[in-house]
Formats: sequence, C-alpha cells, structure tokens
Amino acid sequence: MGGGAQEDASIAKSNKEKPSHGDNSKSEPKYDQTFSGPIVEVTAEKITVSRSILGKPAEKRTFWIKSDTRIEGKLRVRVKVTVGFVTTDDGDVARLVVVRTSQKPAEKK
Repeated sequence: MGGGAQEDASIAKSNKEKPSHGDNSKSEPKYDQTFSGPIVEVTAEKITVSRSILGKPAEKRTFWIKSDTRIEGKLRVRVKVTVGFVTTDDGDVARLVVVRTSQKPAEKK
C-alpha cells in the first residue's frame, strides 16, 4: 500500500499541470473558426471584417451578432478584431469578438 500515496501525489501533480480548461470553457463561448482583420462596417446585428493576406486578394466576411455573442472592447470601424465564429444555416454567427489594441513596444535605451 505504500505505492498508493505515491500514485495519489502523481495524480494531484498531473491535475495541477493541466491548464484549467474546465473554468475557461464555461466563460469562453465555443467557436469553430477565427477571422481577424479591421472592421469595415458595424451595425447592432452585424459586423463586417476585412482580411488581407500577402499574395491573395482581400477577403471580407460578415458575421451576425446575437444576444449570446461575447464582445470584448468597443467595436468601431477600422479597429482590428479577432472573431471566433460558427457557421450555421443563417450564416456566420460571431460567438466571441475581441478588439485588438495597438500595443507599442517600450523603447529600450
């Protein structure tokens, strides 16, 4: 039975090493895909985001904003966002919209 205490310790250690996904999954909405870029149009029920990738034409996507969509930050035209969304029969539904702030690196002297 001496090995039982060692097994308990290793189980406790492995539980501590795992990130607390259980907590995050409740607070962060589930989404299948992400789309990032500046907002080109925003209304109460929709958001249109443009994305340009080097060597490809610019791509615009419109996402529905529902009552359960979580928005982090203030949505304005030309602000950069990352949209976590799911595709439904109604179209692309935003589940999470995160406004990306422009962080300027501190000058090193």
